[in-house]
Amino acid sequence: MMKRNLLPVFIFTWITIIAASCNTPRYIYSPSAHNVPVLTKKGDSKIGAVYSTNAVGQEKKDGVEIDNRSRGYDLQGAVAITSNFAIQAAHAYRWEKTEGGPDSITIKYKRNLTEIGLGYYLPVNDKGNTFFQVFAGAGLGRFSFTDNDKTGSNYHQANITKIYLQPAVLFKSKGSFTTSVAVRFSGINYSKIKTSYSASQLDDYHLDDLTGRMKWFFEPATVSSFGFKGVPGLRFEVQGGLSFLMARNYVDYRKFNFSVGTWVDMGALFGKNKP
Repeated sequence: MMKRNLLPVFIFTWITIIAASCNTPRYIYSPSAHNVPVLTKKGDSKIGAVYSTNAVGQEKKDGVEIDNRSRGYDLQGAVAITSNFAIQAAHAYRWEKTEGGPDSITIKYKRNLTEIGLGYYLPVNDKGNTFFQVFAGAGLGRFSFTDNDKTGSNYHQANITKIYLQPAVLFKSKGSFTTSVAVRFSGINYSKIKTSYSASQLDDYHLDDLTGRMKWFFEPATVSSFGFKGVPGLRFEVQGGLSFLMARNYVDYRKFNFSVGTWVDMGALFGKNKP
């Protein structure tokens, strides 16, 4: 008899889980490109930009096709102000779109984030071809998105405060190639949230817990850059990074960023700080 009484509860629970899984994700976070400058001495600098993407077009969720794209750019700068200390700054802008999915919806995102940090760097071997650096800093920004389906439209907006810690190891070749392994710990705080979602929708989309504790992400990346002997201050950069949520309460977020671009070392470019 007890088994019969529990059967409706069991069925209702599974229906609820399945219904929740049929929601198209609302991504509350998208990782920016890592700002890993090649700093070996006082005066070394970096001023440049990279084009960033999640490198994903069509994907499937619960057997349904989703067009899920993230595009944007990252402006980055840094300068070694002494033989060991440096400052850096960056601005990330993203325009993203999710279309299709189990609920046939179109979601459009806009993200702006500006940050500044202080760093320390030093060589770690006698040859001077391996360097360690660590930057820590903070940023302010705004994340927003709108969704549209057959039943109408909704919006969600939040102010963003970010703090980060980013250690990295750089390996320089005898030529003009440098590769880096970086790890960034990013803490994101959401405030002044404005939304048209109902309380039940916020719960369904994992958006009801954003004003609680800061959301932390573990973000490893590899960054490679190369230049040419004829133009020593000009470098091209390619990087790929992952993002992992460090929290018990789940939220939807983008897990990958790929960037490609170029930057210049002003001192080396004009011969004031030759390598």
